[in-house]
Amino acid sequence: MSNTKPLEVEVQNIKSFSFEEGFNDMIILEERGNYLKILSNEKIYNIVVKTVDADHKHSVINVDGYDFYVKVNEHLDLLIKKMGFLKQAAQTIKEVKAPMPGLVLDIFVKVGDEVAENQNLLSLEAMKMENIIKAQGNGKVKEIKVNKGGAVDKNQILVIFE
Repeated sequence: MSNTKPLEVEVQNIKSFSFEEGFNDMIILEERGNYLKILSNEKIYNIVVKTVDADHKHSVINVDGYDFYVKVNEHLDLLIKKMGFLKQAAQTIKEVKAPMPGLVLDIFVKVGDEVAENQNLLSLEAMKMENIIKAQGNGKVKEIKVNKGGAVDKNQILVIFE
């Protein structure tokens, strides 16, 4: 049984390929500083490593005159990704306040509505301009604290979420 672990290499966020750590079908013919000459599949490549970010495991390399962004995902990175720990939790909101004093022109939601981030909640007229107030996260409308045509003060609570 082999002790090798898989590596995944992402190039330009477009192409990714995997290989076993320790498996090497490439031969380094020459190495000087950040310059490499590599033989792979009977072809020679001239590579210049332009930047390296070891903390984030990515680099920018130039291969025969073309720049590529390269990210290496090691065995542990692949396990974390597979287990779904990299998915961001959606931001939930508790309330929306008026960013300025004004007049409520229209309300686009009602109590009980599920809203998503950036969804229009209401329209507020301030200084003769219409401003659309949007949700800053996900939530369910619990209470609407204003009425259409009503005046609001700055920082007044407009909508409360569950």
